[in-house]
Amino acid sequence: MKEKLSVTVEEPLVRFLDSLPGNSRSEKLERVLRRFQEVSEDLLLRKELARYAEAGGEREEDEAWSRTMEHDQWNESTEGISGRSSL
Repeated sequence: MKEKLSVTVEEPLVRFLDSLPGNSRSEKLERVLRRFQEVSEDLLLRKELARYAEAGGEREEDEAWSRTMEHDQWNESTEGISGRSSL
């Protein structure tokens, strides 16, 4: 649902808005605001990921997966790989 909005902005911003593609100022402003929202959300996500990486969480998870894979490789049954031994 859309709501009517009345805004007052400086003339250079109006000229910029008018220079954008679109059929109406409302359409143009909505597109600009939507893009600003997307960029803001992306920046927030990047900051959260950086904090996680700085805390070592990603490194610890990678090390845990490496240990798991190494453990599985060294503990595979040779019978499962080459069949039963005739000895």
